[in-house]
Amino acid sequence: MDVHRGVARGAARGLFTLAVALTATAVVAPLYDRPGGPAVLAELDHPVLLAVLAALSLTAGVLLSSRRPEVRKATVGGLAVAAVFGALATVVYALAADPFPSREYDVPAPGGAERRLVVERTSPLIDPVWRVYVDTGGFPTARRWPVAEYTESSWPRGVLHAEWIGPDRIGLTDYDHRQHEVELAPDGRPLNGVDW
Repeated sequence: MDVHRGVARGAARGLFTLAVALTATAVVAPLYDRPGGPAVLAELDHPVLLAVLAALSLTAGVLLSSRRPEVRKATVGGLAVAAVFGALATVVYALAADPFPSREYDVPAPGGAERRLVVERTSPLIDPVWRVYVDTGGFPTARRWPVAEYTESSWPRGVLHAEWIGPDRIGLTDYDHRQHEVELAPDGRPLNGVDW
């Protein structure tokens, strides 16, 4: 019985640590999600989701710390169910968030430069948002430089093709088959915007 209690205490400590890490990420990510900021933090800038996960981790940690074995046992069962539903929700979210994978681009820069041109189409179920950005550097230290962002609220607009014209120049083709060229500074910062 003491072994089970020791395992529960260890798991509770892990959940408390996870809650602190999630809370810290929810606070720090929006502060650094800016042009030239870390790409990892830009991807993690979902404060509501992180806050909910932190609250769930904290609650589970408190329940696992209980002296009552039936509470600990119920918590373990609840965590198992939450893990299964979390895995299923991740798959459903991925399918719902990306129904048009052919319209997304992730193109490495020519000549072996550590840059990637990325075009994302998000929120397709409500009001699609297009995001075009350049990630400079390798994981986990890559920096993100936004090139363009817009919604399709007024009329359908989008990216038909994205490519590197040279090591410091990208080309975008829109739905009207117009070509847009964007020059990049040596650090990856766009020097001119995209006129849609």
